[in-house]
Amino acid sequence: MKRFTGLLLITIFALSLTACANKAGGDAVRVKCPSCGFEFDVQDPGGQ
Repeated sequence: MKRFTGLLLITIFALSLTACANKAGGDAVRVKCPSCGFEFDVQDPGGQ
């Protein structure tokens, strides 16, 4: 059981890292206005 739990935690950690790495690759971020629904691209502020 400990081995399964450890493997599960490592898998979740690896998936979370790949999600962050995928988002960091682009320079434009897609944003949707909550009131009107218009979608537009904004520039990445440089890691702030």
